[in-house]
Amino acid sequence: MLDVLAHVKAFEAYLKSLNRSVHTVKQYTIDANQFASITKNSADLDEALQRYTSEIQETYTSVNSINRKYAAIRQFLGFLQTRGVIGVYDSLLLQKLAKEQTALNVLTTKQLKQALHFWPHQFDIALHEEHAWLALRNTAITYTIAELAIKPAELVRMQWKHVDEETNELTVISSKSYRILLLSKELIALLQRYKEHTHAFMPLTEHSPFVWLGVGNKLGEPISVKTIERIFKAMSEQLGIKVTATNLRYQAILKEINESEDEQLFRQFGYARKWVLNERGQRFPKNNE
Repeated sequence: MLDVLAHVKAFEAYLKSLNRSVHTVKQYTIDANQFASITKNSADLDEALQRYTSEIQETYTSVNSINRKYAAIRQFLGFLQTRGVIGVYDSLLLQKLAKEQTALNVLTTKQLKQALHFWPHQFDIALHEEHAWLALRNTAITYTIAELAIKPAELVRMQWKHVDEETNELTVISSKSYRILLLSKELIALLQRYKEHTHAFMPLTEHSPFVWLGVGNKLGEPISVKTIERIFKAMSEQLGIKVTATNLRYQAILKEINESEDEQLFRQFGYARKWVLNERGQRFPKNNE
């Protein structure tokens, strides 16, 4: 029979010495106490671990919660080992559980069509110049994401110098790198139309380097990611379906995965590693009609 309850207080002090957060110290101490109470009635450490893991998996349904508790006990046992209280144990008993892969939210073909038609329709029915300009801007934003699958944070960094109309290329600036994407002639034409309309609607912004502008107080300054979120929220509320920049981006990625065999495709979407794109591909729905 093994009794480690007397060492829980020392474990709590040890965690505090590591400057762990108050929440972590509290939760890890609770978990250590729970495990220690089981060891008192167990023949050996591995039996205690088997009983503990069975109890935890019966009590909790969240893989994240279970793995967090396992992490607490691994640290507690490591603490006991360094002090010679316990010897080796079967570490496989506390192995992290694999998270279940959840399907990514991708628009259906019908929903994509609705999303792409929404802002052009708002432009057609606009009664005021400002509403027309906003609808045209939002159209260009939606089509840029739908074609290039760029992230909102990359979108708001766009400047006109990044758009090369001679080569039909866009330089996408990420936080630590950049990549060059090919633009369709249709998207180039749409961006040019938006640019001309912007200069006509807001002449004072003619020399602004930024592509995506707003009508707020910061004239000539780029819109934020929050503005992008609001654009898609307004669209979703009107259409009655959830449309986000992310699921529009995933729609474009899924299309390219289905049509391309390029080994470097992951770079096109701003992923640093090929496995990230592969993982996304496994989580896309099989039927997307």
